[in-house]
Amino acid sequence: MTIKSVFNLRVFVAIVAFTVFASCASPASPQAVSENTTSGQLVTENITPVQSTGDNLTPEQPVANSPAEKKVLKGDSYLQSGDWDKAITEYTEAIALDAGLSIAYSRLGFACYLKGDYESAIADFTRAIEINPKDVGYYLGRGLVFNDSGDYGKAISDFTRALELDPKYTDAYLYRGKAYYKQEEFPKSIADFSRAIDIEPNNAKAYYDRGLAYSFKADYERAIADYTRAIEIGPPFATAYYNRGLTHHIKGDYNNAVEDYTKAIEMNPNYVTAYNNRGGAYLKLGQYDKAESDFNKAKELGSR
Repeated sequence: MTIKSVFNLRVFVAIVAFTVFASCASPASPQAVSENTTSGQLVTENITPVQSTGDNLTPEQPVANSPAEKKVLKGDSYLQSGDWDKAITEYTEAIALDAGLSIAYSRLGFACYLKGDYESAIADFTRAIEINPKDVGYYLGRGLVFNDSGDYGKAISDFTRALELDPKYTDAYLYRGKAYYKQEEFPKSIADFSRAIDIEPNNAKAYYDRGLAYSFKADYERAIADYTRAIEIGPPFATAYYNRGLTHHIKGDYNNAVEDYTKAIEMNPNYVTAYNNRGGAYLKLGQYDKAESDFNKAKELGSR
C-alpha cells in the first residue's frame, strides 16, 4: 500500500483549519457595554492551520497501485475542493473494492466529520484503527471528532494514544492541550502547549493557545507574553490582537488595549466585539466621542 496516512492527516488539518476560519469570519453579536464592563470574551477558535515543521500540507501526490487506492486519490481531490458528498462516494467505493484499506475508512471519516456527521466519522476512524492500530493519524482524527462533539475525555484518550506512538507529535500536544482547557484543567493544558513549544520553538499556534490557558488562569502577564510571541512569529491574526487587547483591558491598561483592538479591526473590519471593547476602553480614557462612534459601529454591524 503506497498511500500514506500522514498525507491524509495534513490535508485534513488544513481543510479543518480553513473551515473553522471561515466559520469565525462573521463576528459575534455585540453585547451591552457600560463604562464598567468589558463585553468581549477570549476567542478560543483555531483559526490558523496547525503545522509541524518538516510536514507539508500539499505534499507530492502519492502513487496508487490498486483500483481502490485510485478511488481514494479521486476522493482526495473532492475533499480538497470541498465537495464532501462526492468524496464520500469515492471513499465508499474504495472500501467496496478493498475492505481492508484503512486509509479509505479514515478519509471517509474526515469527509463525514466535515459534513457534521460525527457518529459516522467516529465509526469510520474506529474501523481504520482496528485495521491499523499503529497509525497516529487515525487517533488524532478520531480525537478531533470527539473534541468537536464535546466528548473531551475520549478526545484526550485518543490524543494520548497518538503521543504514546509518537512522543514528539506536536499536533497531538496542541489538541490535547485544548481539550484540557475545555475541561478547565489549565495546568495540564499549559504543560501540553509548553511541550509543543519545546519541540517546535517557532510554533505560533502553541504560544497563542498557551496564552489562552494563562488568560483563563488569570495569569495575565504570561498570557500577554505568549500572545506577543505568537504575533511576532506570525502570520498575525486578528484574534491574537483582540485577546491581547482584552487582557490589557482587564488589567486596566486601556491605551495598549485600544492599540490592540485597533489592529484587530484593521485585520477584520467587521469585528463587532473589538469595536465594543475599544469603545469601553475609550470611555475609561475619557474619549467619549470615540467611544460613542465605536458603540454605534458595533450596533450597526450587529444588526446586519
